[in-house]
Amino acid sequence: MYGNFQRVSYPTHKSPMDCDTAHRESDWVQAASFDRIYVLQVGEFGVTRQQKLDLLQKIFWPALARWVISRQQILPGGTILGGWWRADMQGMMDWYRECLHMTARWEDAIIAHTDGIWRIALETSPWRDWPEFFLLLNEPVLDGNGQPVRDATGRIVYKKRDPTTDGMEDAFLDLWEAIADSRPLVGFSNNITSKDGAMLLGSQPHATKDLCV
Repeated sequence: MYGNFQRVSYPTHKSPMDCDTAHRESDWVQAASFDRIYVLQVGEFGVTRQQKLDLLQKIFWPALARWVISRQQILPGGTILGGWWRADMQGMMDWYRECLHMTARWEDAIIAHTDGIWRIALETSPWRDWPEFFLLLNEPVLDGNGQPVRDATGRIVYKKRDPTTDGMEDAFLDLWEAIADSRPLVGFSNNITSKDGAMLLGSQPHATKDLCV
């Protein structure tokens, strides 16, 4: 089976999406089809979920970010034209679904709409540490009376929110679209990244316990 896969470089000089749409770019599709990390399922021939997420985070996202930044125009007063569009995130979520062998939007839009992939895409994207997403990712822990639980210092305790709840994907896309261009991305400036796969976009451990703020 390994013989079916070749070392094909991804065309990182252009966007993984076709122009300004959410459709996948044909050269990227071809390259991905020969990439064992992308094509094989988790567990096949040693392929891991983390390898797949690293591929999307360190190859796909930087290429898209460079392309988006290159099309931007900053007008007098700071208004940005041609920045991040909703289709950019929707297209990336489609790449995630295929790479992780999940149901595609065009196969079953209802299933895809509630698969929670938005959270995985966000947590491996350049916006992963933006505080604006905290309340979208987390919710207060409630006591038996429906009141927020507080820790010994009086801070509200939070837990991870279920990303598959109906409406969460739309809420994420609405928020992301509203703030994606609000400030520069860390590690990206003037169409240059520090390096594909740099730790600025690398995987970092997530807290699994309840949070307090």
